[in-house]
Amino acid sequence: MASESVSQTVSQSSEQIRGDMLIGEIVARHPEVVPLFLKYGLHCVGCRVSPYETIEQGSLGHGMPNDVFSQMIAEANSRIGQWREENPSSSNAVELTASAAEQVKKIMKTEGKEGYGLRVEAVAGGCAGYSYQMDFEQAPGGQDASFETHGLTVFYAKSAEKFLAGTVIDYREALQGSGFVMRNPNAKSACGCGESFNVE
Repeated sequence: MASESVSQTVSQSSEQIRGDMLIGEIVARHPEVVPLFLKYGLHCVGCRVSPYETIEQGSLGHGMPNDVFSQMIAEANSRIGQWREENPSSSNAVELTASAAEQVKKIMKTEGKEGYGLRVEAVAGGCAGYSYQMDFEQAPGGQDASFETHGLTVFYAKSAEKFLAGTVIDYREALQGSGFVMRNPNAKSACGCGESFNVE
């Protein structure tokens, strides 16, 4: 029991945002904090320099006071903790939140694909190295893994597990635009659009 508690603490601390972390890495691993950064005026989360600039450099370099920077990081880590509580980890390589599953079902109904499965892929391409793709298919292929979640069947290629392991697909409504958000713990950087990532 004690070792389990320690491992949970280590896992949670490894998810914490620190000032020396690259902006691109933070955006790739924790897309849920991007709206918070924008609220604080940190607009470089989607610019070309973000894969090479730390969150501290990007914030203080653009004139953010130290106390405001500390407050932003504390609030971001609080948001990550809340997200973890609302979305417990799964043994599957990919997981969907309830809101993402609900949106997928709506699209299935609109496209007349009710009863189909959802394929999730990580394919070479995109401005960061790999891009996410989702599509509807009737059945998994011979090299696929599949599982049920929130009333949906999800397929993914077993060969993609090393890129997708632990990925959570969420759906977020926002004034700037709504859409699916991928939270991939393997991503080292991501492009500003959030649709491609790199694991190198």
